[in-house]
Amino acid sequence: MKFNKLAVAMAALSAISTGQAIAAEADDQMQVNLGLRTFYMNRDFDAGIPDTIAAGQAFRAEFLSPFWNDMIGVDASVVHVAKLEGDKTVNSSDVLTTRGDGYTTLEQAYIKIKPTDNLNIRAGRMILMTPLLNDLTSRISAPSTQAIHATASFEGGEIYGIYSDKASMNNDEDFEAYSANGEDYDVASIGGSYKFANGLSTHIQYGVADDYQKQAYFNFAYPTKVGDYDLMLDLTHMRGEDDGDLYGRDYDSNLTGLTARLSQGNLAYTIAYQTVGGSDAYDQKWGGADNTQFFTWGAVQLLDFNAKDEQSLQARIDYDVPGIPGLHLMARHTESWDIDHAGGDDGQRHETNVDVKYTLQDGAAKGLNLRLRVANVDGDDAVVPRINDIRFIVDYKTNLL
Repeated sequence: MKFNKLAVAMAALSAISTGQAIAAEADDQMQVNLGLRTFYMNRDFDAGIPDTIAAGQAFRAEFLSPFWNDMIGVDASVVHVAKLEGDKTVNSSDVLTTRGDGYTTLEQAYIKIKPTDNLNIRAGRMILMTPLLNDLTSRISAPSTQAIHATASFEGGEIYGIYSDKASMNNDEDFEAYSANGEDYDVASIGGSYKFANGLSTHIQYGVADDYQKQAYFNFAYPTKVGDYDLMLDLTHMRGEDDGDLYGRDYDSNLTGLTARLSQGNLAYTIAYQTVGGSDAYDQKWGGADNTQFFTWGAVQLLDFNAKDEQSLQARIDYDVPGIPGLHLMARHTESWDIDHAGGDDGQRHETNVDVKYTLQDGAAKGLNLRLRVANVDGDDAVVPRINDIRFIVDYKTNLL
């Protein structure tokens, strides 16, 4: 079915492997790629908060080596962002630097080693995409993590381990150690995914920042049929708690999401419920310059719906326009309630999103991707200001060899 590609991409939230977020490794041939991304953001705030307007043009050069002697290789990518519009703002967009300037950053630079056919090791600066260490790739460039990352694959699944001592924001080349209260620490994590013969996919990950925080992630996704429709059921649970004095206080929180996705042909309908329990809002960050983002259905364009005691319900529809190949439409509304905040314990907020994406199917610019993303956020004044957010993104990538 035409919708299968989208359904598989969304199901990756539950069963994604821990490969690179932007480019796959080249096993048998060298690649030199040029990526172009134009990114415009206009974020309008209510309640007297300064607006954010920023635009940049990114040029991304990427080198992917083969595995020499079937064992070792080197991958690297560098991004230069030229400023098109924007100034220093109170509310940074991450499109430019905090000063409102363009920048150049070494996005990835790592050695990759393949001792056996099913074992891969990377060491250096890289983009990670795992539930608890997830470098967001939806901005003009991606943050990166200094790490050692080993993955062992086997029939039906894989296990992986990550050790990291530093991280970098997407608009800053300098790495910063994970730190809190004047002390540095490391993050260690182990995880794995497995797909059973009946289609059930599982993904589990556990991470510890010594004397700061520990987190666990559990996901189960099951595809089945309801008449002529494909149904995917997805259950996600996260738990976080402090691991010592560096966090600065007692912390205990958990986040649970239950999602059902019904699809047929060009249409898909999604309902997602999410709730936060424990004594705190859910904190996904590991500290320092880490920019880890949520790996859940409840995290949308602006809000993550992770406040203390917050419950949320999301309704979403996706549509591949049959008369215009390459055109995909998405509309989504998320409503939340029961938020604990300084003024009470029944706060409310909501976010509405519209997403239009078009990919050229042929011609000299085949693969050129155009995307418009619109978000509106509103709710109780004590919980969130009104926000209107518009983003226009153009992507194109070509192999120079």
